[in-house]
Amino acid sequence: MTYHSQINLIMLVTIIGLGVFLYLTPQFQSETDTTYQISLRTPETVRSIRIVRHNQEMTLKRTAGSWQLTEPYAARADATVIGKILNVLSANSRQRFPINDAESFSLDSPAIELYIDDVHFAFGGLAPVTNEQYLAINGDVYLVSPRYAIWIPASPRDLVSPKLLADDEVPAGFKLGTLNITHQDGTWYVDAEENLNRQQQVLEEWQNLWRNCQAVELLRDSSEYTDSISTVKINVEDGRNISFGVFEHQDGIVFRRKEEQIGYLVSEQTGTQLLNPFSLRSANSVNSQL
Repeated sequence: MTYHSQINLIMLVTIIGLGVFLYLTPQFQSETDTTYQISLRTPETVRSIRIVRHNQEMTLKRTAGSWQLTEPYAARADATVIGKILNVLSANSRQRFPINDAESFSLDSPAIELYIDDVHFAFGGLAPVTNEQYLAINGDVYLVSPRYAIWIPASPRDLVSPKLLADDEVPAGFKLGTLNITHQDGTWYVDAEENLNRQQQVLEEWQNLWRNCQAVELLRDSSEYTDSISTVKINVEDGRNISFGVFEHQDGIVFRRKEEQIGYLVSEQTGTQLLNPFSLRSANSVNSQL
């Protein structure tokens, strides 16, 4: 065999070997890179959540499509926060172990326990090499990203929505003391009298202020705001009625919904505007002069 024939033979064997390697490699990866889906539930089907953390329990219920904090007190829950909690249902893991020795996974006393309906999730310690977190469910332990535990609030207040009104609570009428403001056929009326032109614009801006207003602080202790200023009653487009008590506070004004056990603190300026739609008109006229 000539020298060139030997070279050609070596190249042919190399090409064949490379082809065999490339052919077998995908099959090898598919057999070893197993991924475990830790739950088959979807967020849309969940009806209750219970969190046990720092010896404190927090319970949430889904009611008419929205989430409510029910324990340790009543308040509307923040949908974004709930969505992050339920992300654990879509978690995947490349490693699964039987939970034979809970202590070795720091699961004998879990840092966080999460109950999604009747399914129990227990968050343990971190794996020393991958820095992933041990998560026990249905008698098995998985390694998952620690972000799922980070997304679980540490206190009930972190679960509460800071908005005075939920997204689906569109005002159709207000009663502010003796002042009645209603919305019919696209027009705002104050004490049954139609308000045209600029007043219509002001009232629309005022309604949007109510819809978008967020508290600068959520107050659990009602002793901080004992002096009542007024009451506000809102009729919502879907027929519901919402009542607020309004209170003085050293840092502003507090609005408290009748069915909730949390106070929404806003600045004095924002509170004044919420209680008087025509204060917006005054503010707009001042701004136009600047």
